[in-house]
Amino acid sequence: MTRITHAKRGLSPFLVAAVPGIWGVVGSVSVTADVDQALAGDQAEQEARVEGLLANAKKAIGGVRDYQGVLFKQELFGDELVPQWIRFKFSKPFKVYIKYLKPLSGQEAIYVRGWNNNKLRGHKGSFPDIPVNLNPIGRRAMENNHHPITSFGIETILRLTTRNIRKGIKRGHTTVAVSDGGLVHGEPVWRIDTKFGKGGRTFTVKKGENLWRFADRVGQNMYVILHHNDDIDSPRDVRQGDEVFVPHYYGSRGEHYFSKSTHMLVKAKSWDHKGRLYESYEYPELELNPGLDKWDFNPRNKEYEFSNQR
Repeated sequence: MTRITHAKRGLSPFLVAAVPGIWGVVGSVSVTADVDQALAGDQAEQEARVEGLLANAKKAIGGVRDYQGVLFKQELFGDELVPQWIRFKFSKPFKVYIKYLKPLSGQEAIYVRGWNNNKLRGHKGSFPDIPVNLNPIGRRAMENNHHPITSFGIETILRLTTRNIRKGIKRGHTTVAVSDGGLVHGEPVWRIDTKFGKGGRTFTVKKGENLWRFADRVGQNMYVILHHNDDIDSPRDVRQGDEVFVPHYYGSRGEHYFSKSTHMLVKAKSWDHKGRLYESYEYPELELNPGLDKWDFNPRNKEYEFSNQR
């Protein structure tokens, strides 16, 4: 195993300058313009630092062939925040092995792009424990998941984060701040806090579209759309002519943590447009470039429990 290192180890700390809370007029000159200018300067510097962190993170993940560890995730379904602990292995171009630790202890799944007719191979880990092939975006595979296994991995989260932040900054809808994030699983980190503008727009469902196809067309995550439309029960619960609300951004605010030593994104949190924690992902025990091979993504691996594959 190797660790990613770069000559430039992170960015310098930055604290937002305190601006006196005094608004008024001195003589005939308003101080409001000076305050606005100071705030704009602070924000421009923060945006530059955010861009540096995102660029370093992209470079870091680009140098990783494979990685493994534990994913601790929390995702909001209705009013319930559902926690899951999952041991995983990931290898490029796109191979995933996951084993649920809790809940659903013993449940395993493998997805390899281009293998098994692009279906995931899984078993539930309890009697009757019969391995099955599933559509990755079908109802059974998506149960208690915001994202399909085809979107698994740190690179996907980083790409989504980068796209939303850059779009918000370009439109003037987003404020960002970089700070020392303390420790995440013993690793010193930088933290990006992001606040996005609320609101969205309504789109009309076209003929033949389910919510997956609709989401691809309008450029927003399917589950974000589903989450913000209480009258839609499932991805197939839309018809031609339906009016669907699509938020401008993935969430109302976010927190993202980047390792100071490897520059990797190691934790991400997002809140919905009602201010509730929508999802959280973090990667304890993250190991970079451990040298995974084809047997790590084969159901015949003797360390796995795909019973009828032995």
